[in-house]
Amino acid sequence: MKLTVEQLENSFQWEEDPLFFMFNNEIPGKVRMHTKRLDWNDWIKIDKTYPSQMKLREELLASTKDTIFVSNTDKSTVTAKQELLEMVVDYLPKHFPDKFENRDGGIYNKVLDEFVSTDPNDTEDPLIRAGRLTQEDWVIMEWDENLGNYKLTAGVVYFPMRWSLKEKWNKGIPGIHEPVKGFMKHLVKNVQSLFKAMTPSSPVWRANWAVFNDLTGPLDLYTPTGHDDRNETNQVTPFEGERTGKRLTFRAEYQTLCRLPESQAIVFSIRTYQRYLSDFKMFPLSDTKGLVKAIETLDPDFYVYKGAEFWKDAAIKYLKNSIAEREGSGKMELRLLLGGAVVAALVSIPLIILRRKWSN
Repeated sequence: MKLTVEQLENSFQWEEDPLFFMFNNEIPGKVRMHTKRLDWNDWIKIDKTYPSQMKLREELLASTKDTIFVSNTDKSTVTAKQELLEMVVDYLPKHFPDKFENRDGGIYNKVLDEFVSTDPNDTEDPLIRAGRLTQEDWVIMEWDENLGNYKLTAGVVYFPMRWSLKEKWNKGIPGIHEPVKGFMKHLVKNVQSLFKAMTPSSPVWRANWAVFNDLTGPLDLYTPTGHDDRNETNQVTPFEGERTGKRLTFRAEYQTLCRLPESQAIVFSIRTYQRYLSDFKMFPLSDTKGLVKAIETLDPDFYVYKGAEFWKDAAIKYLKNSIAEREGSGKMELRLLLGGAVVAALVSIPLIILRRKWSN
């Protein structure tokens, strides 16, 4: 990365933040997967955070490669990783021609001024090369006859949301999600059925969200320590007025699932969005109300898993205050608008009378 993050942010046109939050569809007492059919045009997402997140990924690759990358050496896994890389390289120039360019034997990243090879004999793993191109983390899931389930055989995950990639490696769907009681109770069978039924022409996406009181902001993304470990040492964040908006961090994951046509492996992508809770003041008011509802109706098992006891009261009070301020501001603007209309009407009455008098 030859230019600074700020220079790169100002040198390209970027997609708007898509605000992939699913909490507006929450139903109290019901836990859902929230999966939707994926439009292939939305498989990979790139926005203004690309330079800063890619810089962080480069630093993590250099310092913590053994924790962000795992892979089996089976032929099926090698084939799946190469297939994914070639799909990513084919996809990017078509959807982001201002940022990527096809070249012999690979792809040129215009933003980072880097060439990434698709050569199967390249010494760098195909998954790591895919991770050099996108903000998405990538996980390969393959069917295991002995387990009777899909298992995680390879992955490059720079931004885990409170979980360890190495601990999930070579585990099936139940083993991967065992610490998440809410998932095991409500969703595990649905996910297994989804994986079995999925075809290359039926990719899906979903979103996940969390609030944290122990992160330092939008780029504090590498969080491999589990929720249970965090909960043992965490403390309740009190409500401190506007300061609360910077004390609490909101995180959302845009996740996609697709079956690779040749290897038949399942690819799971994770695109992470993170911002301060105060940023909700710039989002649609319905999102703020939706997040309040989602927090207040959290399933008890997910309440514990998300560590809500440490941030719930402060978050709800901050968000509700924000709603009241924005609605109050809206009412004031309406009163001023209506007041101006009344004044204009009163001023126009004498003018009308004068015109009539003069015309007579």
